[in-house]
Amino acid sequence: MYEIKKNAGWERFGLQQPFSFSENSTIGCGGVAVTAFYPTTLSDTVELLSALSEKAIPFYVVGCMSNVLPPDGVSKRVFVCTKKLTGIEGNFFEAGVKGAKLLAYCKTHLLSGAEFLQGIPCTLGGALYMNAGVQGGYIGELVEEVKIWREGKVYTLSHDECGYAYKQSVFMQEDAVILGAKLRLEKSTMQTIEEELERYKSRRAHLPKGKSMGCVFKNVRGVSAGKLIENSGLKGYAFGDACISDIHANFIINKGNATSTEIRTLIHLIKNTVYAQYKIRLEEEIRYLE
Repeated sequence: MYEIKKNAGWERFGLQQPFSFSENSTIGCGGVAVTAFYPTTLSDTVELLSALSEKAIPFYVVGCMSNVLPPDGVSKRVFVCTKKLTGIEGNFFEAGVKGAKLLAYCKTHLLSGAEFLQGIPCTLGGALYMNAGVQGGYIGELVEEVKIWREGKVYTLSHDECGYAYKQSVFMQEDAVILGAKLRLEKSTMQTIEEELERYKSRRAHLPKGKSMGCVFKNVRGVSAGKLIENSGLKGYAFGDACISDIHANFIINKGNATSTEIRTLIHLIKNTVYAQYKIRLEEEIRYLE
């Protein structure tokens, strides 16, 4: 495997060695990656991704790591972090723009449509990747076009080319990196925007606090995954420091020093138990990293 060394020209891409998963993921567990990068511009990101690809260096692209389960031990992949890609120009938002910053920008410019992102810990890139949202709004519905890197080149995809559906996108099936997107936002009033933000804030007030990945499983044909797990008698069940929330059963909480292995064990238990009782196969909406 190619070794990325300091003082070899990589520093300008925001080289960090090592990269702690427990410190950088919302679930707060896992080991380390030997190398991570924090590029600050889209042009540097494209150059970095192309260089890694040309040298056949395997990599992951991550935002705030809120919907992922990192591995225990040492990952063999390089991590490219988009957190510093925070540029906004008109209705184009770079991939590292956090949901809170996007909403603050919209509020300042009296733009409406993205209020459903209120309280969701995400970067735009991660949201676009998995079509993040809640009942009443998903990010794919706002997409005008998405700029991506793929096989050394930059492309712009139209909304229809993104293949958005419930917690689905074309990006989950192909090897592409989201760089940013133009969003369709509508002019509104401060009062309307604030009312919508408060409405979504109140809807999320009941969700569990603590270290988690958010909802672990997708709902099934309109049936709540959380209800299926709860009705299977698993609410509050723990394995080590990994615990199925006693507030919302579709959340797994890291109570302290849970390992990724413990969390995976709970996920397998949930899937097997729900299938045994209801013959329904739950599908994860989280992403496993290796």
